Amino acid sequence: MEQVGTDGTVCKKTEKLEHLIGDYRAFIDQVCERLQDAGMDVVSRGYEMDHICYRCETLRHYRDVLAALVPTFGTLMVEGMIGGRPIATICLQEPIVHRGLTVPCLEVPCPKPGRPYPPGLEHAELVVGSEADGVRGKARLREFMAACERDALRLQFDTRALDKAVNADVSVDLRDLVLPEAGRLSVKFHQRPLQEVVEYELSHGEVVLVPETYFAELDDVCANKKQKG
Repeated sequence: MEQVGTDGTVCKKTEKLEHLIGDYRAFIDQVCERLQDAGMDVVSRGYEMDHICYRCETLRHYRDVLAALVPTFGTLMVEGMIGGRPIATICLQEPIVHRGLTVPCLEVPCPKPGRPYPPGLEHAELVVGSEADGVRGKARLREFMAACERDALRLQFDTRALDKAVNADVSVDLRDLVLPEAGRLSVKFHQRPLQEVVEYELSHGEVVLVPETYFAELDDVCANKKQKG
C-alpha cells in the first residue's frame, strides 16, 4: 500500500503519522511556546487541544491524504461542505499525546477550486468552554476574550467567525507574536470540542453532504490516464 507524503508525493506505507502530516510535535510546541510568550500557558489553564488542521495542496492531494489516513490512522467522522468545499474530520485511533496535551482529532480541508494551498499543518484549536456552554452561542467566547484583556495577554483576536450559529470561534495569527517571518501558524479558540460539534450537526441534520459530482472531473482525469497507460 502507498501513502502520500507531506510534499504531496507518494511514498511507501509507514505507520508513522508524521510521514503524512509532518512533525506534529514540533507544530504543537510552536503553538504552545508562542502562546506562552504572549502570556498564556495552555496546560495550566486546562484547555483541551481538540484537533489540529492539515491543509492539502490540490483535490488529488486531499483525496490521497484521506485514503492514507482512513482507516489506517483513524475513522472518518464526517466529510461535509463548509465554505464551498469539503472538510473532513478524522477521529484518530491513537490520539496524539504531547506536551501534556491529548489531541483526538485531525481536520483536513479540501482546497477551494482554483485556490491551491501549500500543504502542511496550519492551525490548532483549543476548547475554552464547558459542556454547559454548548456548541451554539458565543457567551463563553466573549468572556474568554474579556479575561484575556484583563490579564493583559498579548493576543490580537480575529473575530470574523464569532457570529457563526454553531461552533463560533476566534483566532490568533501566531506569526505576528514572535517571528513575523515564519510560515503560517495560528490558533483558534472555541467553546466545545470538534467531536461534539460534529455529533451535534449530524444529529440535527446540519451537515451538508459533498455532492456526488464534486470530484467527478478529477476521477475522469484519473480514468483517462489509466486507459492511456
